[in-house]
Amino acid sequence: MLVLNVLWNIVLPVLLIIGLGVVLQRTLDLDPRPFSRAVFYAFSPALAFASLYTMDLHSNGLTRAVLFGLLVAGGMGLLGWVWAHWGGFSRSRTSATVLTLVNSNTGNYGLPLNHFAFGEVGLQIAMIYYILNATLANSLGVYIASSGRARPGEAIRSVLHAPLVYATILALVANWWNIPIPSPVYKAVDLTGQAAIPVLLVVLGIQLGRLNGHVRWRQVLPVTVVKMLVAPAWAWFLSGWLGMDGVLRAVSIVQASVPTAVMSTVLATEFDCEPEYVAEVVFVTTLASVVTLTGVVALVKALVTV
Repeated sequence: MLVLNVLWNIVLPVLLIIGLGVVLQRTLDLDPRPFSRAVFYAFSPALAFASLYTMDLHSNGLTRAVLFGLLVAGGMGLLGWVWAHWGGFSRSRTSATVLTLVNSNTGNYGLPLNHFAFGEVGLQIAMIYYILNATLANSLGVYIASSGRARPGEAIRSVLHAPLVYATILALVANWWNIPIPSPVYKAVDLTGQAAIPVLLVVLGIQLGRLNGHVRWRQVLPVTVVKMLVAPAWAWFLSGWLGMDGVLRAVSIVQASVPTAVMSTVLATEFDCEPEYVAEVVFVTTLASVVTLTGVVALVKALVTV
């Protein structure tokens, strides 16, 4: 009964909005770039600012969340590299495999999923992982996708060009030093941020609608199993080891269990790093998440006091 409740009330609303994006793309041939840019330059920074400005930064939960996120990404990246090394993968396939395991869809998918599952508190915590993952994608992700050919300055510039970074810094400074934000300004920022979640899901649907439906299952299925089953198990162990509990632990596990981010296909295409393979992994892990994330959310709700 709990699994069906989670599927109906938490996962299905997310899938319906993603499906709307797919339908819009297939019927209107929409270009996701204008929507993605609106999210990148306005909606996501506003959501990050509004969430972090009201967050309790004095709790050690923030430190543990950041450490958890780094350990999850590091562990999955190391696992992907060892697996590729033992399997005799080519250099480009190794980079592509590590990229798909490290770069998770904590934004388009993770934010609304945790919002539906754990409310405003869950959304605030999920935002920490979204910001961390976005920073890693624009720095570490560049190095992985380029197979070590990127210059250090390229990754640094990509991070410095992201408005999300500045919104995060401003919110943390204003929060830490208790700097008051004029009510009209905060309301405008908060309202702008509220647009992020539905637009993120529609953009994900548009992007998925543009992917080629052909899948090389023999190559894609193993990495899908690692991403959607091994990652949640690793997250469960880490969250317990770090002493996490309550909503913090629940959201952390869910964010570590989301599928591969569509951003991975952008990086793979930009650096010619097996883009078709990466796109197939994104597509299949997103499909698999209907089952796996329903189970993960039901499990954390049953076993973690939230």
